[in-house]
Amino acid sequence: MKHEPGREATLNGGEIRTALVAPTPFFTEGGASSRILGEARGLRSLGATVRILTYPPGRNWPGLEILRPRASQRRMGIGFHPARILYDFELLKFLLALPMRSGEHLHVFLHEGAALGLLKGRLTQRSFLLDLQGSLVEEVGRTFRFAREGWLGGLARRIEIALERSASHVIVSSPGLLSAISARDRIPPDRLHFIPDGVATEDFTPSERQDPELRSRWRLQFGLTDDDVVAIYVGGLSPEQGINDLIRHAPKMIHECPKLCFLLFGVPTQLHRFEDYVAQIRRAGLGKRLQMPGPLHYEDLPLALGSSEIALTWKHSPPEEANGKIPHYMAAGLPSVALRLPASEYYLGHNGEFGGVLSQTVAEAVDAVVSLAGDRSQRLRLGRLARKSAEDRLSLKVAASEILRIYRELD
Repeated sequence: MKHEPGREATLNGGEIRTALVAPTPFFTEGGASSRILGEARGLRSLGATVRILTYPPGRNWPGLEILRPRASQRRMGIGFHPARILYDFELLKFLLALPMRSGEHLHVFLHEGAALGLLKGRLTQRSFLLDLQGSLVEEVGRTFRFAREGWLGGLARRIEIALERSASHVIVSSPGLLSAISARDRIPPDRLHFIPDGVATEDFTPSERQDPELRSRWRLQFGLTDDDVVAIYVGGLSPEQGINDLIRHAPKMIHECPKLCFLLFGVPTQLHRFEDYVAQIRRAGLGKRLQMPGPLHYEDLPLALGSSEIALTWKHSPPEEANGKIPHYMAAGLPSVALRLPASEYYLGHNGEFGGVLSQTVAEAVDAVVSLAGDRSQRLRLGRLARKSAEDRLSLKVAASEILRIYRELD
């Protein structure tokens, strides 16, 4: 990503420094990692000096300073896992021992990060910025349902609110979470900010302009031809993400549009097994027309999306949650078929005017996929709208500029 002319001299030289505290395995193929990466790249493009403090597992990213505690690595998938508690403790010890640079801002992610930022902030007399993607109670509740109920659920919610109030400023990536925190926490509006997930559109070649040879070669590895209409999903594999619905309704959609095929990339969340999904797909008996190839590395995402025709996100999770996959779909010039939630409505527009189709029900989503699969001109029209909207509204630099403004209020 190129630097913005005229800004580097003003912000470089250590004038703007930030420590991004990420209690998650960075970098892995997940929504939290994608947002952290986007914000880090955006801040660096404006001349800020960035370092990321994160869990021991994960992959390094070229050009980023990533610091990790020295600790044994444990298997941990997407979502809440008890191993996170041990990693949080190790990250806390690492953070407390780490000297803060002069003028360095403390920018923490997730509710676990708020606890770390609170302790580090008191030790160093620094305020911190909290960056959220969803509800802690909802995430833990997917693994331990009792965490949402009774006195334990009430206690968890009070802890969640206290952590949010402990930050000097709070950033949220979802309109639904913005509304929820505004209603329950009574955080002053000047301390609560909505910054949607951004995307580096320059990393993506719109689907209609993809190199034909690259496109053909990518499809060939899945046994697909240039005539097939590829509907792609990339993300966590769970019922909340609509994966069960996609598999259940794929036979009907393929029956109505025989050229249609589905590629579902990702890894399961804690309560689900990849093998179970593979067995479910095998029972559907659709062969190459419905495949679940496994995880897709972020570096391979532009080619995968640019070689497809339709993007899918049938997410029906709580309205507070973000949906960071949609900006990437849009950057690739793909029309998205999404269930109507605050995040998907923000990105795609109330009536899909920014490049997608919003459905109230799964049945409507099924009809939308079939309709798009049979209408190339409509796919191209929506894809162009999506790409333009991503360029105009979802730039990493726009988000980074707003974050820098908030940093100045932390001083």
